[in-house]
Amino acid sequence: MRALENKSKETAKMGNYSMRCLGTGETFEDDYTLHFTDGALVIADYKSKLEVKSNLEGIWKYQDWLPISKPTSDVAGTVTYKAEALGQELGLTNLWITFHGYWPERKAICPTGAFKDMEAVPTIQRMRDHGCKGIICASAGNTARAFTHFCGKNNFPLIVIVGGIHADRIWATDDVPLDSVKVVVVEDGDYLDAKLVSKEIAAKLEGWQLEGGAHNIARRDGIGSLILDAWNEIGRLPDHYFQAVGGGPGPIGVKEMMQRLVDFGLAEEPVSKIHLSQNPEHCPIHNAWQEKRSQLIESDFPNEEVEVYSDYLLNKSPSYGIKGGVYDILNASKGETYVVPRDDAIRASALFEKVEGIDIMSPAAVALGSLIQAKDSGRIQPEDCIVLNVSGGGVNRLKRDKNTRIVEPWLVAPKNGLADSVVKKLNNQ
Repeated sequence: MRALENKSKETAKMGNYSMRCLGTGETFEDDYTLHFTDGALVIADYKSKLEVKSNLEGIWKYQDWLPISKPTSDVAGTVTYKAEALGQELGLTNLWITFHGYWPERKAICPTGAFKDMEAVPTIQRMRDHGCKGIICASAGNTARAFTHFCGKNNFPLIVIVGGIHADRIWATDDVPLDSVKVVVVEDGDYLDAKLVSKEIAAKLEGWQLEGGAHNIARRDGIGSLILDAWNEIGRLPDHYFQAVGGGPGPIGVKEMMQRLVDFGLAEEPVSKIHLSQNPEHCPIHNAWQEKRSQLIESDFPNEEVEVYSDYLLNKSPSYGIKGGVYDILNASKGETYVVPRDDAIRASALFEKVEGIDIMSPAAVALGSLIQAKDSGRIQPEDCIVLNVSGGGVNRLKRDKNTRIVEPWLVAPKNGLADSVVKKLNNQ
């Protein structure tokens, strides 16, 4: 009887939300749904008002607005603090940081050094809720590292696909078991190649699921909880929100969470102005937004492979023109976009480490560089309430404090035929 009671409670908890297609407006129940109609994202509509669970850690404080049946023992989340020193350096009196990474003095709780941890934790539980056998994940590094860490800890099956240029980014601390993790490397491949191979594998493995990228509501709402943490600490939504962008699930999730706060009467309109930044050599989102186009075109992308300061932001198929995507959130928030030259990003990184006392990853340096641009150009005012998303930090510190090792590839092969090789090897085990 107790087992039946527990199952009933879990079912009731999963009933805390329904799904809605942003293209057609139709509502439906979640079946680990990533796609409902072409050209549109799906969104979770939560039935209850958010009650912050101050006795819990990380994203679980905001579990009312996560698409999962229950919290788990895995912890990842945001640390929000007022950046007095950096604000004084920049001439900003109300600057706040949402920090994601490793920083013991700040009690930071993203164990792999980036806010992708906040996407992995609810995604794994959402997959469990829907009986998925395992996760298929394509990545340029941060996402793969997050899923490797938490799937390894939970012995949850994971196939992670990376391009050869990113294979060395899949590392883990020595205390994380890796029996359930299979790293597949696309020889001479990049992130787009990894995405294409992952879709091929998913079509051939029954019961396994793509983690879904921007189409995955658990990723968007997990990462979107950072603005809930900022709202909870500041007592209001900020005037401005700054983040570097590659594919788009982060800022999309942040905008969705801000809108929920407004819709439930927990925050006042308008939502924060969203400021997004990219490398100047590869900046499709910036190019399209500067012309106020709702769709990307071929000329938004460089004609050839380019070297950039932050290749975490390289994405050849960002979620820009899709309904509910980056164009829509920039349009709704009257947002701004920037490109940050390499030298400016390097100076921003050095400034943050000098003033705040911790290293930051390259996307966060790009975001800080855009904040400096906005201040110098008058797009923000010194007294404005500003949130800077430090999306990754403390990795150098983590590697000094802990033993880490590169995850050995399970399979390395050219792109052509790789999906079949993965399935064959998996079935032979």
